[in-house]
Amino acid sequence: MQSVNPAVMQVFEVMGLTAFSISGAIAAYRRDLDIIGYIAVGIITGIGGGTIRDVILDRPVFWLNDPYLYSLNICIAASIFTYIVSKFMSYHEKTVNWFDAVGLALFAVQGYSMAYAFFEHREVAVVMGVITGCGGGLFRDICLTRQPFIFRGELYASAAIIGLISMAFLDSAIIAFCIIFALRALAIRYHISLKRDIAS
Repeated sequence: MQSVNPAVMQVFEVMGLTAFSISGAIAAYRRDLDIIGYIAVGIITGIGGGTIRDVILDRPVFWLNDPYLYSLNICIAASIFTYIVSKFMSYHEKTVNWFDAVGLALFAVQGYSMAYAFFEHREVAVVMGVITGCGGGLFRDICLTRQPFIFRGELYASAAIIGLISMAFLDSAIIAFCIIFALRALAIRYHISLKRDIAS
């Protein structure tokens, strides 16, 4: 597999941190938290998945080794921005879902690429990509006592798996991103669920 351009991965990381932090902060808005709550949930959502990935791979945790801690500062800035804007706007659950969909797709692809560069096994890279993409949202929902997306039966972790398998075969981060985001968009738009209907 060819390595993905580091500059592209840097863009993916910044966009993913921003999208996930905003999704976390919006979820905090829905729980009527104060600005500290916004920042805390935004940070956890932004860096959670990548932190789990790095701990499992026994590599330096990405945000602790950033120049000027830019990853952490992006999460803080995005959370504060959302806090300010939230006073003038009305959000609903789908707003969280759309930002989360962007973060999922970006971080899943980034997590796959980083894991494959560190440990050249596609199966491991897929697992690490899913963890990177889903981990932050999982922490967010646990902190806010919400049922996590990955347990709601939606196309979420499964969307990441499908997209990352395509990345393993097609060697294209862009295609993988598009597949993951498209599947999440379809699930959000048409309420597609993997839940098994249980007869009452």
